[in-house]
Amino acid sequence: MMMSGSTRFWLKFWIIYAALWGAGSVAVGAYAAHGFEGDELRVLWAQTGSLYGLVHALALLALTALGAAGSGCSRARTIASGCFSLGLLFFSGGLFLKALCDLSLNGPYIPVGGSLFILGWLLTVAFGFTYRQKDL
Repeated sequence: MMMSGSTRFWLKFWIIYAALWGAGSVAVGAYAAHGFEGDELRVLWAQTGSLYGLVHALALLALTALGAAGSGCSRARTIASGCFSLGLLFFSGGLFLKALCDLSLNGPYIPVGGSLFILGWLLTVAFGFTYRQKDL
């Protein structure tokens, strides 16, 4: 069974997006270990953003791989991927801005990002119930 051009585009997009967030999360986590000179709150923000960033970058990669290797409720998988990607932007990105720039966007971005992570996991459950591995 051949993949459509649109499907190939989105598979590549999610892989690249997740990999960039993974790299950024490692970089910010490493900087937090050495660059904040005793500012424990900024270290905590950076470490939390890094941990959640890495976990959800891997979750996004796993969803992408499962989507390529099988079938299931593609709507649940697609929306879960979107939730994880926006969660990375709002939650981890928001914490990175606070830690690195001492900047807050004065909105509920971080809690919204966390809620998107939760929703992404629940949609992954729905995808899991409908998942079928492709015959080789």
